[in-house]
Amino acid sequence: MEKQSTWPSRTALAAGVAAGLIAAAAAVVVGPQPIRTADDQPTGSPAVSDVLSQSAPAAAHHLSAFTISDDNVTFGGLGADENDEFEIGSITKTFTAELLQNAIDDGDLTLDTTVGEVIDVGDSPVGTVTLEELANHTSGLPRLGNSSIPRKLGTLFLGSNPYADTTRQDVIDAAAAADLKDRGERHYSNLGFALLGQVIAESQGTSYEQLLNDEILQPLGMSHTYLAVPGSTDSESPRGLLANGRESQPWEMDGDAPAGAIRSTAADMSLYAQHLLDTGIPDFTWVTDRPEGVAWHNGGTGGFKSMLVLDPEAGTAAYVVNDSTAKVDKLGLTLLEETNR
Repeated sequence: MEKQSTWPSRTALAAGVAAGLIAAAAAVVVGPQPIRTADDQPTGSPAVSDVLSQSAPAAAHHLSAFTISDDNVTFGGLGADENDEFEIGSITKTFTAELLQNAIDDGDLTLDTTVGEVIDVGDSPVGTVTLEELANHTSGLPRLGNSSIPRKLGTLFLGSNPYADTTRQDVIDAAAAADLKDRGERHYSNLGFALLGQVIAESQGTSYEQLLNDEILQPLGMSHTYLAVPGSTDSESPRGLLANGRESQPWEMDGDAPAGAIRSTAADMSLYAQHLLDTGIPDFTWVTDRPEGVAWHNGGTGGFKSMLVLDPEAGTAAYVVNDSTAKVDKLGLTLLEETNR
């Protein structure tokens, strides 16, 4: 008979570590700060701010929004206006999609271009993944490159930045080491989109940040929008709120930046939305499971939530961003519905 070890199993050790981390996190959560929507501080047009006040989700905080109809932009907010800066989270992915569309239009890339044609990943399975698969979340790559328990708990309870130390090479290495599970089925992947942005930039011989500035931000006059790379924010940069009411760290990113590092204002985002209405939305990345013809993408970081929704046929759009963890997807759709009436 095999001798039974007196050492605790790896599972027991992992459970013990997790329990300790949860206990520490719980101590931080004690004494949560209440979050109240700033509905007594409307800004801009009542046509927008009234909708925000009436339909904002519980625990929303400061809100900034706009609607577009017939090329006219209407701004509104609660405790914030169109010039206030917010993290837009995964709406950044639509900018990456725009860069991909530009490269396709210029003949530099195609949707069938594979990762391995642009970046050397050896004989890794990810080398055969196409840019279309990355852009539509069907590559089989996992949601995150690093999803350790300590990192998750730090983000949830302490407001730490889960992407702070991930480099471009880290993204490539994580993708190269990953198993492609359920390839062909849609499974949302931040890692896949970070890789997509790095592949596009590599194909153009520049950095993702420079490409974003050269091809979108500067041409559209989005002068108050920037990619929050490491060191780009300071103590004066706006912070969002965790669910417990405490401030979250800014989500600065390096390797993962193409998946969610943009900070912007509603004024600048209205320029981007009008550009999309004028030139068309790429046939990838955007979600179209809402009413026919409507495309949308939301975003979320440690302390911000956002929603951009467009109806190209009607020539209308709506955008809303909130500096707490309360989701604003439905609120963005409500703003569009009111605009289309």
